[in-house]
Amino acid sequence: QSLGNGVWRPDGKGFAVLLERDADEHEQIYFFDSNANALTRLTTHPTKVESLHWSPDSKRIYFVAPAERDAQTKRLLEADWVIPAYDDYRHREVWQLDVGSGATRQLVAGDFSVRRLSLSRDGTQLVYARAPDHALNRGHEADVWTTSVTTGEHVRWTRNDYAEYDLALAPDNRTLAFVATVNASGAPYYEDKVFVQRAAGGAVERLLPDSTMEIMRFAWDRTGAGLYLLGNTGLRTHLYHYELTSGQLREITRGDLTLKDWQFDAVANRHVAIRVDATTPGDVVLIDPDSGTFEPLTDVYAPLLADIALPQQQAVRWRSRGGATIEGLLVYPIDYDAGKRYPLAVVTHGGPRSSSQFGSWNRTRYVAVLAGQGYAVLLPNHRGGTGYGDAFMRDMIKGYFNNAHHDVMAGVDAMIKRGIADPDQLIAMGWSAGGHMVNKLITFTDRFAAASSGAGAADWLSMYAESDVRFNRQWVFGGEPWQRRAPVARFRRDSSIQEAWRVTTPTLFFSGENDVRVPPTQSIMMYRGVRAAGAPTALYVADGQPHNYRKPSFQLFKINRELAWYAQHVRQVPYDAVLPAAANPPQTDPATKESP
Repeated sequence: QSLGNGVWRPDGKGFAVLLERDADEHEQIYFFDSNANALTRLTTHPTKVESLHWSPDSKRIYFVAPAERDAQTKRLLEADWVIPAYDDYRHREVWQLDVGSGATRQLVAGDFSVRRLSLSRDGTQLVYARAPDHALNRGHEADVWTTSVTTGEHVRWTRNDYAEYDLALAPDNRTLAFVATVNASGAPYYEDKVFVQRAAGGAVERLLPDSTMEIMRFAWDRTGAGLYLLGNTGLRTHLYHYELTSGQLREITRGDLTLKDWQFDAVANRHVAIRVDATTPGDVVLIDPDSGTFEPLTDVYAPLLADIALPQQQAVRWRSRGGATIEGLLVYPIDYDAGKRYPLAVVTHGGPRSSSQFGSWNRTRYVAVLAGQGYAVLLPNHRGGTGYGDAFMRDMIKGYFNNAHHDVMAGVDAMIKRGIADPDQLIAMGWSAGGHMVNKLITFTDRFAAASSGAGAADWLSMYAESDVRFNRQWVFGGEPWQRRAPVARFRRDSSIQEAWRVTTPTLFFSGENDVRVPPTQSIMMYRGVRAAGAPTALYVADGQPHNYRKPSFQLFKINRELAWYAQHVRQVPYDAVLPAAANPPQTDPATKESP
């Protein structure tokens, strides 16, 4: 079972983990022996190890690593005599490590790159996708292959134009299952579903085509007669079982909760997951597959939350443009008074192919903190998101902002009508696709008293060209910007930068210096447009940070800066930043070199 970037040994005597220690040039495989409480390095591979899979007998580890450069090229690169070409992605190869002897041997390599490696349950077959190269945007060009770990025989299973994920052979190794984002005919941009292929090169069946559920993960059951499914239905993610012969779908777990990091151990016939809800950020539980009950394995957060008041969370629904029913999560302020209106923070989700769910313990959302500060919080699941079916998710086809922003504003109006939200104290905030939405909202309406846009797109033409992920966006906009007769008008229509002159909302912008998903140029453009419009604004580009801030101090800075911004522009009250002691160390007397 996975443990971050580590994997438990099947016999339970320890786990292998990827680490880059002081003497290592790249991440290597280490083994932590839980009995001896000792850590030992297992590999000295010339390139970074990226994926680990134990054999069932605990004697071997299969791993993926980039191909090694030739000695001359490596020397010139290290001495800065050569500049590597942009998009120079080295092919990934599959290797086998004999744990006892430490010997390694190459199993899969060639004029292709290996993606998404898995191992059959009996340990005899490697299952993986072969792609022309390792560029993230070319995943749809990969097809599924298997390789026998004993004979080296390679078998091609699929031949299509879409990407396959979560590759898994049935226990008898005769049927392949995977997740793909296409319909039954292979057309792109559909809800994630499980596909089953009963022979190499054979026909592929899309399971549960009429269900609105998004499949997050799956696993074959012990016999291979069915599949366990982790399914997103909007505000909730639950465990299900699907029987292949009858087509019967059985919901195993229930309630206002989200299951994450679910794993199924077929040998022990046990399900383990992290259970998240309104009262806890998530502890590890065992799931009874018959009753759907939970057995807690950890109680990490109870001591921390014992003296902390947590807000009530509730599913809410409203009608939007075209008569659509939209669902969202409403988080009440602490000590909510039913006769009082509150400032409302509208937090739009990322993706956009995702959904906000019960719990929503997230450092970019921090809903419990907002509730503690006296804000009501609405997390709308607008059209374009997942868990509500193909038609709902595909509403963004040929127009990113067809209906999504109307869904958000209809949710705001619904909260005002309920008597919860103060119409003069509205806030818009979001990150990534949530930031795209904030940029749209502040150019669409002047109803928000303050806003914060994190990693949001401003210009879809440049965004398409700059981002590391582009493939799915061609369906949203009807093509690519560099093709002949490109749909430039559609790209421009949904680009908020063109309407930045309208903005009156005081707006913060955040980005990461090393963000390749939504490069900081997008936030810079939007910030400059809003500043030119005369609205109060500020931009923060975090040094060295990727698409989502990893550094805790930067995460805390964002929270404090937003809360101060909202206090100033929405509530007109002072705000004192909350900082740890490490941010304000005692001053040292230069003469004595001691703290006064």
